[in-house]
Amino acid sequence: MYHRLAPLLLFPLAGCVSASSADVTRELAVGQTAHITAYRGDGCNAPAPSFEAVMRRIPKSDLVRYSDGGLSSRVSNQCKKRVPTRAVNGTGIKAGSEVKRYQSGTVAIVVK
Repeated sequence: MYHRLAPLLLFPLAGCVSASSADVTRELAVGQTAHITAYRGDGCNAPAPSFEAVMRRIPKSDLVRYSDGGLSSRVSNQCKKRVPTRAVNGTGIKAGSEVKRYQSGTVAIVVK
């Protein structure tokens, strides 16, 4: 009977993301500021969002304090072209590691 329950017990782990499976790793020291990610507007031809708009969409972090990295650009996988973005920096506030999912993909953040 328990063998029938095993798949149900494992199902919650199916969507987990680990540091080794993240798209990119950002390492920084406590007190150090580094680029974390960049967000594009809601459409492929939209201008870069404001930092306030990005902060409404960005996941909370226990390890970094986010700050505005200014205007930038990146190649968007969804748009298949370079798009204007708002860069997001992080300043290490506590040692540890976490994986976050941002618009551009998953980022492993390691603060030493």
